[in-house]
Amino acid sequence: MIAQLYSVTHATPIGNIFSIDHPTKSFESDTILRDIFEYFSTYAVNVVIITQKMISIGIFTLKDMMRSLQNFGNLLLSVGEFITAPLQTFTSTQSIAEVLDTMRDVSYNKIVVMQEDKVIGVIDHRHLLSKCYTQLAPLIKHEYNLVHSMLGLVDEGEQGLLKLATTDFLTGVGNRRLFEKIFQSHQSLENQHEMNLFLLMFDIDDFKKINDTFGHNIGDSVLKQLAKLVSTSIRKSDVFARWGGEEFAILLRYSDPARVIDIAEQIRKRIDAYSFETIIHVTCSFGLTPVKPHESIEEAVLRADLALYRAKADGKNTVRLEMT
Repeated sequence: MIAQLYSVTHATPIGNIFSIDHPTKSFESDTILRDIFEYFSTYAVNVVIITQKMISIGIFTLKDMMRSLQNFGNLLLSVGEFITAPLQTFTSTQSIAEVLDTMRDVSYNKIVVMQEDKVIGVIDHRHLLSKCYTQLAPLIKHEYNLVHSMLGLVDEGEQGLLKLATTDFLTGVGNRRLFEKIFQSHQSLENQHEMNLFLLMFDIDDFKKINDTFGHNIGDSVLKQLAKLVSTSIRKSDVFARWGGEEFAILLRYSDPARVIDIAEQIRKRIDAYSFETIIHVTCSFGLTPVKPHESIEEAVLRADLALYRAKADGKNTVRLEMT
C-alpha cells in the first residue's frame, strides 16, 4: 500500500512511500490461480509477490490474471507458470532518484521494494513519477532557469559561444566555470540538505612524469581518453568537469555515502585496468566529501582536496573520504 506523504523529493528513500503496516502480499509459486483470484477480488489489490521457498522470484499483476483467465481451466494451474519477469528489487533506503535513474534504461515497468528481506511494496514507473511530480516540479523549473540564465551569458544568435564558455576545449567535458555555476545553483535551492550532494575530486598520478617522458601531446591524449572513460562510468545527471591541469571534479546526488564510495572505486578500477594509447597504464587518486548545506564551493573543494592528498600519501591509486 502506498503511504500518504506530504513531502517527496528525488532524495526521499523509496521505502518511505509505502505503508509498512500494509506490506504487499506474497504467495508461493505453487499456489493455484484461483486462490490469488479470490485475493484480488476480496482486497481490491492489483499486484502480489510470488516466492519460492520464501525467496521472491517475481510479481503477478491484475493484468497477468486477466490474461490467464482467457482460459478458465488455468484457475487450477500454479501461479508460477504466469509470473511477470524479471523481478527487480530495490532496498528501502535507496533514493527515488536512484530508482528512477535505474528504471530509465530497462524494459520492465514495476519494481519491488525490500526492507530487511521483507517485501514492503511494488510500484510502477508511471505511479512513481506521478507521486514525485508535485515536489520535483520546482526542481525541474530551477534546472530550466539555470540553463536559461547560462544562455544569457551570450548574445541572442550567438548561442554557439555557450559551448566555448562552459566546455573544456581539450577534453570536451564541462569546465571549471560551468562546475562552479551548477554547484552554486544547487546550494541556492531550498531544503538543499535533502539533496545529498557529494563532491569527488581526482587527478592523474605522476602526470608530470608522463609529460616529461612522453611529451605534452601524449599527456593531452591521456587527458582526453580519461575524460571519455569517466564520462561513460557515471550517470547523465552527474556533473563532470575538468577542474584544471590533470585534476577533475564530479558532483553527484546519492542517498548513501557508501554508494558514492563504491562508484569512486569503480571509476578508479576502470582507469587502472584501461589500456591507454602509447603509455598503456595510468592510475588516479580520489578524494570524496559530502557537500554541506549553504557551504561555499571553496569549503567543499578544500575537504575533497584533503582527502585527495591522503590518497596520494597512502600510496596513490586509491579513494579516501573526508567528512569534516
